[in-house]
Amino acid sequence: AAVHIRNKRRLGTKPVTILYSHANAEDLGLSLPFLDVLSRFCQADVLAYEYSGYSISSGEPCEEGCFQCIDAAYAYLVEECLVAPERIVCFGRSIGSGPTVDLASRTPKLGGVVLQSPIASAGLVVLPETVCKALAGYDLFRNYEKIANIQARVLIIHGRDDKLVPFEHGAELLFPKVRDKHPPLWIDGAGHHDMPDDLCLNAVASFVTFVEDKANRSLNPHRDLDFSAEPRDDHNWIFGWFFSSSSSTERRRRKTFHGLDPTRDDDDVNAADEGKKAASSSSSSSS
Repeated sequence: AAVHIRNKRRLGTKPVTILYSHANAEDLGLSLPFLDVLSRFCQADVLAYEYSGYSISSGEPCEEGCFQCIDAAYAYLVEECLVAPERIVCFGRSIGSGPTVDLASRTPKLGGVVLQSPIASAGLVVLPETVCKALAGYDLFRNYEKIANIQARVLIIHGRDDKLVPFEHGAELLFPKVRDKHPPLWIDGAGHHDMPDDLCLNAVASFVTFVEDKANRSLNPHRDLDFSAEPRDDHNWIFGWFFSSSSSTERRRRKTFHGLDPTRDDDDVNAADEGKKAASSSSSSSS
């Protein structure tokens, strides 16, 4: 399952799209209020998806299933919605850092990455580092092995009093390995489930602005943009289902998003409907 929030703005370019990967104790339904605030606060589109085996999504929950789901979501944005990779920010929270880091480590043109309360690996959350390295073949979401391959700018946010995913995961096991470091946000007194929304959203919004400015310079180097225009506070909520499959030899990214033509805005649909009504009225009058 997935939801795509489209935030229309009066700017010369398309907005950044945040590809959101939720935490372990969440599903898409529980995330909706936050996703709405995230879109409004950052003035960005948001695409959030659900892992296989979670809530109403079919399949069994597993690491490979998470990777296939984020691959399908990313392919939908790039291939069907025609969003430039430079305008995509992958945002992973807690266990959502696993699929986020995996995708970002394989996607060189990605706009940026946000990791909130990230895990260095699933095993390191509960076992000592020496044990995890000895059993590395059985460990899941080994972000500490992949994060150095990310070429995009990376923002890490972590609470210093996090008891579920210790602060060391973000600050010591992951941040030093990041190639393109954005100033991190280490929050005093914050744990895993009580991260202050205002501080986190301000940091993410600032990061999205940085990515959008960089994308505008890269994709439209000779175009003057009017950044003084007031954004319209409106959303289009689109629900759908992704289907992904894999072969025995390679992970293939296939996707279907039912009920949506991503190349058409609501304004286009309304104009087409009005045209049909006008044509029908004219035909009736002539007869």
